[in-house]
Amino acid sequence: MQPESIELYFREGSSDKVYHLRLVQHIQPENMEDQWWSVHAQWGRRGSALQSAMKANHVPYEEAKHIYDRIIREKTGKNYQVAQAADGGAPGISVGLPSAKERSGHTPELLTPIEEPEALQLVSDSSWWFQQKFDGRRLAVQKSNGQYSGINKLGQIIPIDSCLVQALGAVQAEEFLVDGEITDSRFHVWDILSVNNIDLRNQPYETRYLHLTRWLHITSEVLRVASTAMAPKTKKAFVEKMHEIGAEGFVCKNRSAVYAPGRAGQHFKCKFVSTASFIVGPKPEKNANGHRSIGVYLLDGTRLRFMGNVGVPDRYWLPQDGEIVEIRYLYCHPGPDGKLIQAKYFGQIRNDVDRSECSVSQLKLKASEDGPGES
Repeated sequence: MQPESIELYFREGSSDKVYHLRLVQHIQPENMEDQWWSVHAQWGRRGSALQSAMKANHVPYEEAKHIYDRIIREKTGKNYQVAQAADGGAPGISVGLPSAKERSGHTPELLTPIEEPEALQLVSDSSWWFQQKFDGRRLAVQKSNGQYSGINKLGQIIPIDSCLVQALGAVQAEEFLVDGEITDSRFHVWDILSVNNIDLRNQPYETRYLHLTRWLHITSEVLRVASTAMAPKTKKAFVEKMHEIGAEGFVCKNRSAVYAPGRAGQHFKCKFVSTASFIVGPKPEKNANGHRSIGVYLLDGTRLRFMGNVGVPDRYWLPQDGEIVEIRYLYCHPGPDGKLIQAKYFGQIRNDVDRSECSVSQLKLKASEDGPGES
């Protein structure tokens, strides 16, 4: 029982419509057992003010899920496509939601966060390669028996956009499994785990990357192999470039590492900004102002801890209680009730993050102002 959301669009002739649907869980922070569900819809012509309605309210999960799935069936039966609108209004490449939480059998390898000073120590070490960290979502794509399917961060099978399928159709391989990150406009691929029924997981990353550049040598507007800095001089210039272009950060790949599912600690990510996944909840009465904002919470042991209010710009749909959102922030004050500083919401509702991951262990705390040797 998890919150879900989907974005649909319909384009035919002069018609260009969107339909947004959310299955929302509501939980009272003071009583975790007090839960209920609702279904929210918004629709209208792309770029115009959307109409909205609540299709279900204060009902059990089973009833809300039934209504949510029925509406999706009705819309896709009328030729609506699963997609997310890219910047500028045109449908970009996108991924859908898992229809039945079907497991793929593939477990993604996750990156271990490190701070920039630690990452820069690897510049002179030839064992490490650097790649850009994109501000997107994890995505693996598998081709099998002529069919393409996506795999999200949780290892669940999800549908992918037809334009991405078309781009991958240029890969001259009967079967493959590639891994990467998808943004609104492009799929950035950094690894290949199998090709033509040959399992490459037990090969070092530098060998897999060689296979990747061989099979995916094609480039298009929606498909790119992640460029990789390998030499010390190149890596130093690469990091400077990432700062210049305002990238989210960079990734440090161990060229000798074989594939290891889960957070194995052998590849790192260095973010220039801190981000974390939070649970949306009610704003406490003393914080309930007239501003367009949401209350955000994290799991702190067995309690749901209020982390502060975060403003929601008018261009984004206001997230509902129970949904999981991605928040950028400068740091968090230390202590059992420390709050976020300079927190911002950029429209990312995470349906690929489990509620259990929304923990205070994610937080970057404010550095101590005491100097060395001081108490």
